[in-house]
Amino acid sequence: MPPDSNVEESENKKQKLQKWLDQNQYTRRGILRYERIFGTTYVSVGGETTTRMFTEKLGLQPEMKVLDIGCGIGGSAFYMAKRFGVDVHGIDLSTNMIGIAQDYRSELEPMVKHRVQFYVDDATSMGYPDSFYNVVYSRDTILHIKDKLGLFNRFYKTLKPGGKVLITDYCRGDQEHSERFLEYVKSRDYDLHTVQAYGSILEKAGFTNVEAVDVTGLMIEMLVAELAKFSNMKDRFIEEFCEDDYTYIKQGWEEKVERCKEGDQAWGLFTAVKM
Repeated sequence: MPPDSNVEESENKKQKLQKWLDQNQYTRRGILRYERIFGTTYVSVGGETTTRMFTEKLGLQPEMKVLDIGCGIGGSAFYMAKRFGVDVHGIDLSTNMIGIAQDYRSELEPMVKHRVQFYVDDATSMGYPDSFYNVVYSRDTILHIKDKLGLFNRFYKTLKPGGKVLITDYCRGDQEHSERFLEYVKSRDYDLHTVQAYGSILEKAGFTNVEAVDVTGLMIEMLVAELAKFSNMKDRFIEEFCEDDYTYIKQGWEEKVERCKEGDQAWGLFTAVKM
């Protein structure tokens, strides 16, 4: 296939995924529904609680540069900029996510505001500067991407020597899966690996000190806590959205807990270093 055909095919795939995200899972209304259960500015498991836990592992210092892949509506970027004084470049393929992140950014005090930048971009095809970032950070995003090795090669290229990567992502349990789980994965077009297989891909990309940790227990703990919080806000949520939306979110969380407890779904925490 000629080079320009490859570029055109890649662009078509990007546009197709972007359209699907913005019109299905991540409509503006859908994002705001998720935010109510995750917490303000967050759309990933555990919200600020897990962000605080995980960023403490990175040794962040003022003026460091962080690339946030799949930054969502900005929660982790805002937290890192405020807590550690780092500069965060956040990218997401969903225009709705970036739109909401920009709305929140406009409300920040100038010092933090200018440490955080958000862009609509495709992590699989955008240009990555060589040896530029101190940290590449990604929360529950790479499940959408099939060529994980190609992506991790890009992460390796853009990190400075000694730079770190921290990823959390949905994974699959190390067992034969139920038809219900396989249908769920297919319906979302996810590309899921076992936790250990995921870590092996990071090693193939050249990373060292790779730690691939199954934190499914923590995911269950966070989901249960979020469900309890969500139940307490039921009336306010229904007033803002509707009862069908409340049922949809509640049922989705309950199903995630069930998938995790049955061993179908897992949650992986991955850290690695570029030597």
